[in-house]
Amino acid sequence: MAILRPDATTTFGGVTVNEYLLTKHNPNRIDMPSVSMAGKIIGVTVHNTDWITVASGTTPAEQYTRATVNNNMKDVRVHYYVDNVCAWQNLPHSLSGWHAADGSGNGNRRTIAIECIMSSAYNSTDKKSEDNAAKLAAALLKQYGLDINHLYTHTHWLNVRDGRNGTIDQLNTMYNRYKMCPAYILPHWAEFKKKVQSYLNAGTFTISAPSTKQLYRVRKSWTDTKSQLGAYSSLENAQKACKVGYSVFDASGSEVYTNGGKFTKGQKVAIRANTPLFASAETTSVTRRISGTYYLYDGIACKNGRYRITTKPEFCGKTPVGQYVTGYVSWDNFGVIG
Repeated sequence: MAILRPDATTTFGGVTVNEYLLTKHNPNRIDMPSVSMAGKIIGVTVHNTDWITVASGTTPAEQYTRATVNNNMKDVRVHYYVDNVCAWQNLPHSLSGWHAADGSGNGNRRTIAIECIMSSAYNSTDKKSEDNAAKLAAALLKQYGLDINHLYTHTHWLNVRDGRNGTIDQLNTMYNRYKMCPAYILPHWAEFKKKVQSYLNAGTFTISAPSTKQLYRVRKSWTDTKSQLGAYSSLENAQKACKVGYSVFDASGSEVYTNGGKFTKGQKVAIRANTPLFASAETTSVTRRISGTYYLYDGIACKNGRYRITTKPEFCGKTPVGQYVTGYVSWDNFGVIG
């Protein structure tokens, strides 16, 4: 794939931001998040990903965006990649990401993700990447009326997921055996926070040029224009209008949300990594976390968008239920569906 060309380039908080939304560009039909964050954003989550050497005429942030489009980033979906030159925006703020490894937790579902591209050398290039990440984080916090206490690390959400207690900063920096992230910023997290705070104190942030307005259309399929129920500038409003059997499509025709009612008994589903499994449709307690291939026990949507799953196609619909149903999973954790 050739070097990507952004749909729009703006300056936000002093950082050049190249917009290339996966909701508009998904030629390889990679799996995409579908949960709306509109009106629900509680903060910004900072990550580190490793520095890479790239060809002339591009930057690491563009390369990571291109790798995502090519499905080489597995299940990672973030809002921004930031390097020493610029940022590339991959997701609209209205759409949740896959980055915090907390399943349906607040990390994935309610924070904007920044991947800061750095190395362990912590040289001048790394420090410029970090500075751009701090500027972008400050601008995002300011945009949503949030203060420095709404700046999180990836490790924070892992500790919350694992049931640990503490202040925000204790959870931000507390050791977690699964992952310590952002790996290159965590050793001086207090200094990074001070930098973000200094940019917050600097004044109001503006976007130099607005992106083209997005319209979300509710249809049975993209090509079935006669089935359209409406077109909405808000993804959240489009989702509310989306009836069983319908989906929400962005301006490029990519499906960004679907009503779970289209699933059927015996349907094979690929459960994404670290997906929470529940013992019922109502409980908030996670039984365990699963991934891999399962089958829909009866294809009937339960409360909270959950479906009963089982391990073998011949188990679908069999009784007693307790013997054959593995548990309940929210449909938005289904990956490639067979």
